This record gives sequence, structure tokens and C-alpha cells, in this order.
Amino acid sequence: MTSFWFQALKRGWHGFRLLWMPMAGYLLAITLITWAVLSPFVSWLLGLFTAGPDDWLIGNTELIGWLLSGPGLLFLGLGGSLALMSLVIQLAGLIWTARQKEQRGVQHVKEALIQLFYAFPNLFRFCVTAFLLCLALILPLGLGLGVVYYSFLTDHDINFYLMAKPPAWTWALILSGLWAVTWACVAGGLLVRWIYLLPFWLDQVRPFRKALAGSWRITKDVFWKLSGLVGLFILVWMLAQVVAAQGLILAVSPGISLFSENLWGLFVIICIYLALTTVFSFLIHFIGAGWLVCTLMACYQDHSTPLFPHSAPKGLSEPTQKSSRTPHQKRLGWIPVVSLAALAAMGLGFSGWLLQNKDLPSRPILIIAHRAGAHYAPENTLAALKKAIEQKADYAEIDVQRTLDGTVVVIHDQDLMRLARDPRRIRKNTYKELAQVDIGSGFHKDFADQRLSRLSDFLSAASGKIKLLIELKYYGKDPLLAEETVKIVRQANAEKEVAFMSLNLESVRQIKYLAPQVPAGYLLAAGVGDIARLNVDFLAVPLGQATGDRMKAAEEKNVKVYAWTVNDIDGILDLMEVGIDGVITDDPAMARKAVEDIRNLSAMERFLFKFRHVWN
Repeated sequence: MTSFWFQALKRGWHGFRLLWMPMAGYLLAITLITWAVLSPFVSWLLGLFTAGPDDWLIGNTELIGWLLSGPGLLFLGLGGSLALMSLVIQLAGLIWTARQKEQRGVQHVKEALIQLFYAFPNLFRFCVTAFLLCLALILPLGLGLGVVYYSFLTDHDINFYLMAKPPAWTWALILSGLWAVTWACVAGGLLVRWIYLLPFWLDQVRPFRKALAGSWRITKDVFWKLSGLVGLFILVWMLAQVVAAQGLILAVSPGISLFSENLWGLFVIICIYLALTTVFSFLIHFIGAGWLVCTLMACYQDHSTPLFPHSAPKGLSEPTQKSSRTPHQKRLGWIPVVSLAALAAMGLGFSGWLLQNKDLPSRPILIIAHRAGAHYAPENTLAALKKAIEQKADYAEIDVQRTLDGTVVVIHDQDLMRLARDPRRIRKNTYKELAQVDIGSGFHKDFADQRLSRLSDFLSAASGKIKLLIELKYYGKDPLLAEETVKIVRQANAEKEVAFMSLNLESVRQIKYLAPQVPAGYLLAAGVGDIARLNVDFLAVPLGQATGDRMKAAEEKNVKVYAWTVNDIDGILDLMEVGIDGVITDDPAMARKAVEDIRNLSAMERFLFKFRHVWN
């Protein structure tokens, strides 16, 4: 087996050395074409399927329902096939290149692109079938994990399991891990048996099932050899990534130390680090992909020739061509190097000038205490609200739901297990029963007096001191929650001191109808489409979804954007640079100080701050 690996790797490397230039040219060309053609098409397709008379956003639970609908399933199939298409056309070009007898540079890239143009319809058919096959392959994994989840993690609120990690959680992790490993072994084995599927397809072996059968047949006797070969490639690729990342940090560390007090010096060092990181990442991916394809095509030549003689790739065993450059060309070889160095220096200077002239958006940023401020006191308690007031938060975000007797109470989970190890569910017990439970000692013994509070208690304690951002929580259906919540706010004359939001889009619409004068927003966990076109006053989005494009679209429609949950300075810096309107945080004191400190930094200092991991 070792001899097989060695010979395959040797032949693959020999072919890659011969053909690396046209491979690189093809990958570059196809990447640009993919960005220019496929990406806009997928965006248009998505907009076509998600556009409706009122719903320009598909989010949270609505997203799942849409995906299970006719348009959603159609988009899933087409979108998934097009996403797979991007990978397949890259592999197809590398396979075509690996079959060449010699390196022909631009001419080969041109021919490969022409060949791709005519092969596109057949390749798309291939991708549709392959995507459906992948879905069938993933289905057992999802079903197995679902069975584990419903068997072990449904007795209490999921947040209890995430925090307390009881025996049921441990068993669920063990069984999920075993199932995932078993599935990965089986799925990996199947993928190895299907590893020649695309080459067969490119060799006109049709229909799909015939190409699949051909790959299955010729890999039967060499399954373990191919598995080891692919596994070895993956291991080396991962090690190369780690070594390159750590090596670059070690390489720039002397420069960091040398220019520790010089902003321009640090800026140059970080730019060099970023450039090298990009170059090394590209090289690792390109060399790994090209070498693997050439190696597998060398194996394919041996394994498929008896069945399909015309499919044997050529050029993998021929000697590498020697350089044909003249002495005069070699003497002028330094000119491109000097030119690139000059361009790099000009680019660094121009980038530094741009940074010096880049200011943060001047808009005020709301500091919103998550669950009333869950860092210094038990979440969603009057004690946490008091801390949020002391720390001068602009809003205290709280969660409300109704008890069995219709009382609107402030709590996040559907039961008391996480806070008090009490399994009773909120909607199945009266407020009088639940109010006896100590929900503070689990955080710290000093909060043993904390009990489940009503929304009216929070409105009274917050009046004139802090505004409340009230999130309506739904565990199942509760058509009266929005109505009762608005009623309590009106009774307290607090319409100008609150805002509403929910993960449930219909609830937000109900609030807008019941209390049009009160700000209401949509809490987004996951979504697609134009989120800024909803009739809402603000959006609350996960930290990673507060992008510059989303902020720009929201600003054009006068929709505020808040990000959750932001508990570190790095995240606040990123959000401030895209123009965020508010941050929802467990630590309002940290967030307030971070906003003030970041505003006092220069643009150069903000840029360098993002790369603290290099010198930390």
C-alpha cells in the first residue's frame, strides 16, 4: 500500500509540475466568471422565489416553512445545484488540464473555457443529480441526530441543557458523536467509491447511474488504497494550514516588537502579514487541489483503461519540460520583481492615506442590556434591571410570556430548570405558584431574594430611569400575548418608554396594529431576502449578520439595526465601523466604555487593533 501511495503521489506531482500554469490560469478565469455570472444569477433566483406581496423577508420559523413549500424546495434544488456547479466546473477544468500532453498556457485556458461552455448543460444535469444524491446521503445524519434530540433533550428548555449539562446532555453528546462518526465513516467510504464519478461523466459515460456504477466497480479492489491516499492528502492539507498560520505569526513577531511604538511601522508589518496570509492560503489550496487531481487522474488512468481505453489521461508520465527562456530574458527577470515591489509600496502608502482619512459614523449607539443585564445579576430579574440602570444602559431588553392564569411574566426559558432546577413550565402553572421559586441563588447566593417578576413590576421599576425593549417569547401558540402585553404597557402609561420585538413575524405585525405609535422590530435569527423592506422600525440581527450592505439597505429605508449578543470589544469595533445603531450586550458597562474608547482611536489604531491576535 505504501508503494502505491508513493508511486501515485510521485506521478501526480510530476503531472502537476508540468501543468501548474494552465491550471492556475483556468482557476483564476473560472473564479472571475463564477463571481460575475453565477452569483448574480443565484441572487436573482432567490429574490424571485422569496418575493411576495408583503413578505420580502423569510426568516426564523418562516424560513423553515418556506423551504418546505414548493418554491422553497425548487430553490433548494436549483440553488444547491448551482452552488455545487461552482466546484464541479473547477474540478472539470483541472481534470481536462491533467490530460494534456504539454503546457500550452493561455491557449489551453481558452480551449478549456470553450469546452466548458459547450459542456455546461450536461454538467448542470450532473450537478442536479449529484446534489440530490448528497441530500440523500445527509438525510440519515439528520434523522439520527433528530432521534437523539427528541429522546434526550426535550423534557426541559434547551438552554438548561446548554448551561447545566446534566447526564441527559452527556448521553446526547456521546450518542450524537457516535452516530456522526459512524455516518462520516460510511459517507466517506461511499464518496471514495464514487471518486471517479466526474471523470466518467466527462468521458461521456451516461446516464448518471452508469457512471456511478463504473466508479463503484473500478474502486472495489483499491478502496483502502484510495481511502488512505485521500486521507493522507486531507491530513497534509490541514497540517500545512496550521504550519503556515503559526509560521507567519512567528515570522512577523520580530517586526511587531521592533515597531511596537510606531503606528506606520506596525501598519506595514500587518499589511505584509495579511498579504502573506492570502498568498500562502491560495498556494496551499491551489497546490493541494492540483496535486490531488493529478494524482487521482494518474490512478484513474490505471484503473479505468481496461474498461474505457479512451479515458486514459495523457501527459502524467512525461518528463517536465525545461525552461526555454533565453539568456536575455533571464537577465530581464528582475524587472517584474522590482515593478511588483514598487506597486506594493504605492499600495501601502495609498492604503495608509485612506485609513487616516476614514472616520467612524457619528451616529449615537444605543447600549441595550441583554435580559436586563445578565453579567452582573440573574437574568430577567429586578436586580439585573437595577444594575443596568446604574451602568446607564439606554434600554433593558427583557423577555415576556404568559403563565397559566394569563399573567405576563419576565423570563426567557419555557421552564425554570436553568435558573432554579425546577421543571415546571411557565405556561402550565399559575404566577402564584411560580413566584415562590428562588431564581437568583443559582447565579450567586447574594441574589436569593430574587423571584419571577411580572411585566408590570418591571415597568414600575424602570419608569423614568431606563427604557425597556420587550421581546415576546412564543413556545407554541399564544394569540393573546401581544394583546395583553400592550394592555399592560398602556395601563402603566409607558408607551414612550418601551419598544417591542419578537422572533415571530406575525407577532410583530400584531403589535404594529395594536400599538402603531410604539417602536416594534423583528428579531432575526436566520433569514433571506430584503430584510429592510418589512414594515418594522428596527431589526435585531446576530453579530455576524450586521454587514455593511445590510446596514446600507436598512439606512435607506430608515430602519434601525441592533446586533446581538455583543460581549467583546472586537465585535463592538466591527459593528461601529459598519454604522450599527445599537448593541445588545450582557455587559453594558463594558460596551459603554468600549464605544467611548473606540471613538478616541485614530483610523490607523482601529485597523491595528483588529489584529491583536498577531502579537498576543
